[in-house]
Formats: sequence, structure tokens, C-alpha cells
Amino acid sequence: MAEATKSSMVYVYDKEGNAYICDLEDLRDAKTVSDEEKAGCTDLDRGGFSRNE
Repeated sequence: MAEATKSSMVYVYDKEGNAYICDLEDLRDAKTVSDEEKAGCTDLDRGGFSRNE
């Protein structure tokens, strides 16, 4: 049986305004996200998701 985990997910934006959702524990600073960190995130603009802003 899989063990439940609890993590905090955050929305982050790069300089171009692209949106990502990332695990907070994987980020050094949620205000600035490196390309390496973005690779571990879900790209909301390209992943078939839509944003309601």
C-alpha cells in the first residue's frame, strides 16, 4: 500500500510570465526559480491546463 505524503505546492512564474506549479520543498526561493528547478515543476501553460486570472 502506498504511504500518503503531505507536501506544499506553490504557483511560480518565470520572467516571461509562464506559470508553473512546484513542490515548495524543491525550491530554494519561490520568488526566483532557476531553469533547473523549473524542470521538476509542472508547466501549467504547456501542460494542457488553463488559468483563470
